[in-house]
Amino acid sequence: MSAVGMLSTLGITLATDAYGPIADNAGGIAEMAELEERVRETTDALDALGNTTAATGKGFAIGSAVLTSLSLLAAFKDKAGITTVDIGDPVVLSGVLFGGERRIMCA
Repeated sequence: MSAVGMLSTLGITLATDAYGPIADNAGGIAEMAELEERVRETTDALDALGNTTAATGKGFAIGSAVLTSLSLLAAFKDKAGITTVDIGDPVVLSGVLFGGERRIMCA
């Protein structure tokens, strides 16, 4: 349910994430068109803001993906009748999250 709630704001998240490349392209166009220096300064400031909004959007997407994958894992566990592993146990859940993260940290 919480993953669906996070996905309900998908439109805003995508718009926020798309802002960065648009601002970056505006800076490139201003540079290629050899516009005044103040135009480039303005587009650089907007590009920095775009990088921040993109980072925020990515964190939101990762959080949503984790909640969705945990929901799918819990549904599979219930449907398959697995009783030896309890994904609701905080120790097991922490192990799943840290174990999945470990692969990325060592790569």
